[in-house]
Amino acid sequence: MNKRKGLYIVGVILITAVVLFGINKFSQKSSPLNVALEQANENRTELELVLDHYTKIDIDEEKLKAAQYLITNSSIHSSIRTELKNKSNEPVVFNPMAYPTVRATREAKDSVFKDAQINQHVLPDSQSLKSKYLIKHINFIIEVWRKSPWKENVDFDQFCKYILPYRVVDEPISPWVEILNKKYAHILDTLSDKSILNACKAVNAQLAKDIFFDDRWYLGGLGTQTVPEIIESGSGNCDDLTVYGASVMRSLGIPVAVDFDLHGRYNNGHSWCVVLDERGKSWSFGPGEQQPGEHQNTFEELRWRRLARVFRRNFAITSNQLHTEVEDVNTIPPFFRTSNTEDVTEEYVNTFDVEYKVPKLPTKKDFLYLCVYNNQTWRPIQMGTLKQNTAVFPNMGADIMYLVGYYHNNRIYPVSEPFILERDGTKTIIAGSSMKANKGFQIDKISGYEYVKKDKDYELFFWDTNKWKFVYERKPIKDSLIIVDSLNKNTLYRFQEISRPFTVGDTLTFW
Repeated sequence: MNKRKGLYIVGVILITAVVLFGINKFSQKSSPLNVALEQANENRTELELVLDHYTKIDIDEEKLKAAQYLITNSSIHSSIRTELKNKSNEPVVFNPMAYPTVRATREAKDSVFKDAQINQHVLPDSQSLKSKYLIKHINFIIEVWRKSPWKENVDFDQFCKYILPYRVVDEPISPWVEILNKKYAHILDTLSDKSILNACKAVNAQLAKDIFFDDRWYLGGLGTQTVPEIIESGSGNCDDLTVYGASVMRSLGIPVAVDFDLHGRYNNGHSWCVVLDERGKSWSFGPGEQQPGEHQNTFEELRWRRLARVFRRNFAITSNQLHTEVEDVNTIPPFFRTSNTEDVTEEYVNTFDVEYKVPKLPTKKDFLYLCVYNNQTWRPIQMGTLKQNTAVFPNMGADIMYLVGYYHNNRIYPVSEPFILERDGTKTIIAGSSMKANKGFQIDKISGYEYVKKDKDYELFFWDTNKWKFVYERKPIKDSLIIVDSLNKNTLYRFQEISRPFTVGDTLTFW
């Protein structure tokens, strides 16, 4: 045996030993990988075939680690879809884009869903991933990363976090990586400056021609679209566009994360993409919309997009989760039970720690929650440990209305008055007042949601002692305006249904 061949065999043995050590290490009963394998039930064999493939057939340490990463974290991911069936148990198709306006789509949805059987299907990834799919995905995406111009600036850990994942949110699993790479790779070939940021901008410029945002998709009610479905429809809501944008970038080896918020001055929430440049700096962008460097300005320019908190949706289980502090996760709100999000608010806005001293509670609690008003309820977005009757809520965005409460029996009970966290970090309490505003106000639009309708009566409420109380009912005048008058300053009001709360002074301000 010659010396070179002997060294080669020794090298293979060493690599195999390292690989087998990795398998043995992850095969320990308490390891996260073993937990995922156990959760796979009958699908365990499929996942083990992937691990076997990279230890016996395609012996590659990075591919094996990539497989371990995906399988380990598959335990926290699922595909979610809602299925409609008629009384004959036949599938019902509802396409929100088949109707000309949001109003027409809403009316059609109400009619279809009223008579349909509605079944939500949750399919855990660990119980549905197939070996052929994972092996094909890993092989393709790792070669894209290895051949990328910025490979030396994107290490393996970053690759796993921001390029490797086979899914973005809760969309059904689909084959997309080769399809998207073939569709967009030519753009990179035309670039003289092959930096990550420049590549992202060039591809996003093309996305602006391929996809567009449409409100009607929020009324679809069937779940997030898959990549092939978005290619066919060419449109979607913000989650759909985020899925498509992140998938396109990742298929080209561009490291991309996904951030989201729960609106503090609007209903529902929003999601978008974040590209990480060679230095690891984050640049937010709207897929097919605002470019990196432009997107972040929208949170300052548009008041309704003010940020209370921003979260990064990771594929992997995040180690610093607040829910690890409690023995029973059912004692905390569902929002805090997720295990793959991290707070990145400070990347976007100046933040403040909000301190609140609470009077005696009717029941013993270890935590209090800071809430925003969203979709007709106070929704918790930050958690504070209660010590000596005081809770501190870290890293909160300003120019937002908040309220402190505790969680009991699946609901939030307020313990504070609503307050505005001002841009200098001070708090303005909305405690109510008997002082009247010196004028009335005309309202033609309920804070960005719907224009006032002539044939509808509008009930006005005000916040008093932890609940909404009726004030009066108003009929719109002939030009679709509501006149509100005899209102008190420093008092929180809202109309019924989807209205944002508002206060009055010299002007009327929606929160």
